[in-house]
Amino acid sequence: MRKVGQLLSAIVYQNIAVIIVVGLIRELFGIYGFYYNDRILLLVNPIYETLLPILLAYTGGRLTGGQRGAVVASIVTYGLTLASSVPIIIGAMVIGPLTGWIIYRVDKLLKQRIPIGYELLISNIVTAMIGIVLTIACFLYVGQTLSTGVKWVIALLQKGIYWGWLPAASLFIEPGKVLFFNNALNYGMLTPLGIQQAKDLGKSIFFLLESNPGPGLGILTAYWLKTNKAKKKVVTLSIFIHFIGGIHEIYFPYVLRRMRLVLALIVGGLIGNSFFQWYGVGLVSLPSPGSILLIAALAPSSDLSYVLIGIFLSGFVSFFIAYLLLDRKVVNDSNVDYEQQMAEIHQLQHLDHIRHLVEQDDSGSKGEQAIHPTFRKPVNYILFVCEAGMGSSAMGAAMLRKKLKEANLSTIQVDNASVNEIPQEADFIICHRQLKNIVMNISPEKTCYCLDSFTDFHEYDAIVAIVKESQTNGHSFEEGSVR
Repeated sequence: MRKVGQLLSAIVYQNIAVIIVVGLIRELFGIYGFYYNDRILLLVNPIYETLLPILLAYTGGRLTGGQRGAVVASIVTYGLTLASSVPIIIGAMVIGPLTGWIIYRVDKLLKQRIPIGYELLISNIVTAMIGIVLTIACFLYVGQTLSTGVKWVIALLQKGIYWGWLPAASLFIEPGKVLFFNNALNYGMLTPLGIQQAKDLGKSIFFLLESNPGPGLGILTAYWLKTNKAKKKVVTLSIFIHFIGGIHEIYFPYVLRRMRLVLALIVGGLIGNSFFQWYGVGLVSLPSPGSILLIAALAPSSDLSYVLIGIFLSGFVSFFIAYLLLDRKVVNDSNVDYEQQMAEIHQLQHLDHIRHLVEQDDSGSKGEQAIHPTFRKPVNYILFVCEAGMGSSAMGAAMLRKKLKEANLSTIQVDNASVNEIPQEADFIICHRQLKNIVMNISPEKTCYCLDSFTDFHEYDAIVAIVKESQTNGHSFEEGSVR
């Protein structure tokens, strides 16, 4: 299930710009917008009903079947959209990866049997035939079947919302976030439902359930009050990164130190969700990252005050419970360690360059991995990996770039990517320890360095030392090793 969630989240976040664009168009030029314009609104339905499903299917096909899988998935999904009477977002996220996987398996099977010299001819013909069969099948049969299923699911969800069960989603969302299932939950499950609902209502509460920064803000605020002056500086900067930058992963280590704090997150999330549902508020699109600034920008003008009140209410409840659960010895690190950590964060100047914390790097594509037995040559490409390929990995990459620049190693490329899209040319992978097994299963031949937290700045010194050693000695540790 986790792999499925990662795949679905990768499909959504790589097309997040389109989702935000169409949401902002509706907010600005819709019936309740600031500048109503019925002509501009004509863009919305084609985007929801045709463009977005094809883009999602293309991305899913590329992730499972490369470029050929992406192209075939696009034409198959186009047939699906023509036959569907509702936006087929969820269907596209299923059909796209499935089509790409079929193309990949067929290509792999044909490579063992095609006579030499006929590879391109036979491969293209077989691929075209698969595309024809799947496109016609989706146009004649699958489209209407999926439409019926989507209508049934939406009706069921609406009944559930009216019955008042939605706030209980925090029982699963908040613990799942801390265990790094946040992207799978948000992009893989809640966002497709939110897109469907936003198409009908112009907004969706599903966009608020996981992205609400209130519970995390409450946890960090409780830590801030429980620590001494030197440590307060680090927690303060963590609050800014979480609340303004939208990088929620930064508070996960604080909760993992005291797992009982999950209770504070759950209750805070439940109160926030109840408030959102009671007043019927939502967002016009998915806020990615979950910054309070982006959430405010995507909230309809009539809902803005209620959205902000709900966020701060959930934050207050989370803070109150966390404050009671924490004692004065919440952190074991010395004051000197915290002062050094604060200095490192300050050097990043993240308040002036917040874009570095949220930028995405989609470089590289899925393919066969290069084999690097050891660092017999200098490290040239370092890759930070997280589930979605943005957020925490983007922050970690920015930190390491700063460190390498100070060590006169700025020529070394440092990027970030999702765990499902590790570029072939990356020769040194850095990830959170929770993802160690996944990374080693995907790229067992690559060197992987594991961190307990992307804000553990002493680890970055160790990484710089390893890189320096590779520049002088040509190697550091053995193939597929994990630190």
